[in-house]
Amino acid sequence: RRVMLISFSVQNYRSFADRQSILMSASVGAKRNEQFSFPSNNSFAPYILRSACLFGPNGAGKSTLIEAFNFYRDFVISSAKDAQEGERIDVIPFKLDEEWRAQPSEFEATFIYGGILYQYGFAVTVDRVWGEWLFARPNQSDTKIRTLFQREYDSNAGTYYWNISKKNVKGEKELWKKSTRDNALFLSTAIQLNSTAFKNVFDWIQNNLRVIESPDRLSPSFTVHQIVSEQRSENILDFLQAVDIRIKSIEIEEKDLRLSDLVPTEILSDEARSEIRKSMQGKKKFKIMSFHQGTNGELVELDIHEESDGSRVVFSLAGPWLDVLENGYTLIIDELHNSLHPLALKFLVGLFHDPKLNTANAQLIFTSHETSVMAKGFMHQDQVWFLEKGDAENSLLFPLSDYKVRDVSTFQKAYLDGRYGAVPKLSEIVDG
Repeated sequence: RRVMLISFSVQNYRSFADRQSILMSASVGAKRNEQFSFPSNNSFAPYILRSACLFGPNGAGKSTLIEAFNFYRDFVISSAKDAQEGERIDVIPFKLDEEWRAQPSEFEATFIYGGILYQYGFAVTVDRVWGEWLFARPNQSDTKIRTLFQREYDSNAGTYYWNISKKNVKGEKELWKKSTRDNALFLSTAIQLNSTAFKNVFDWIQNNLRVIESPDRLSPSFTVHQIVSEQRSENILDFLQAVDIRIKSIEIEEKDLRLSDLVPTEILSDEARSEIRKSMQGKKKFKIMSFHQGTNGELVELDIHEESDGSRVVFSLAGPWLDVLENGYTLIIDELHNSLHPLALKFLVGLFHDPKLNTANAQLIFTSHETSVMAKGFMHQDQVWFLEKGDAENSLLFPLSDYKVRDVSTFQKAYLDGRYGAVPKLSEIVDG
């Protein structure tokens, strides 16, 4: 089962106006080096990048791009099961232009699952889904892109136009169509009604696309689960020690969750107290203890909250990071540099670049202000992307490969000097 992201596009969402796309397909230069890319076994995009880094000043749209990934994933997973008829969709268009304010926001991903290339996207406003489409291209010679379905709203007629392939989509197509609410996706609705026709597409979005919006706010719960339920404490320790976090051992103390752990009980009514207690039944809380070697050689116990910010961030990342690498997922993460030493950042990214460790061909897309990842030979220019604001305050996304540079390291100083844009214009602040 080979899964990989080829591209992601967003249009008219928050700071994005015109369609902007990040591409994970590798050029001739990147595909020559297995550190940067791996073969897809698909002729449309023969080599795929292992990672991509997004640079740019604060407010340029880096976090908004990560939010766009997250909205795309969440809306596919939840639109059919969690929302009700008439409920508003939590989407925000580009508000600084009158024409864009009235248009739908669009999201689209192109990816490979099991050798088949899929292109799935949708267009939404707060009121409804205006368009939805799914195309597929099997990895066979002389095979054209196939339309699996299209759905488009005609505001004049007040109805949807549908095109669902009779040949390539099997199942209760009319039932799925009639059951799809205006504010829900057809893909999500069909899956809710036990469709197997789109299982691969839904599975890739739900299970293979992983989004972390802020590593320093990431809960340690997944890493704790890996230690307690999966018996992975040795792997987690190896991970921490590889980043020079000198923890000798970790212990997890498990206790029943009490009401007083969540909220001061004196502010609750008897009814509220009873309801919350019911919802807490069977839930646990965990105390995480790390052990360091003291000056006399003895092991000294510390609560995890006594560790540095960087150590706590790496601990919280350890479980998800290993899970992504082992299963070949695509990880999208904002501000990966937060609370991390530059060498720790390079270590984390380097795990994706090592074909001996990243045997499942997991992918990483991350935002950062830390330019140390531009060290000579560490990243290819295909992997470096910039975000900056255009004249209309709209976010613009473009790759380093648009410029003629020999390698990434030669551009590091030029980037900080502002020659490529996408850096804060400090002279304007200082000179007033």
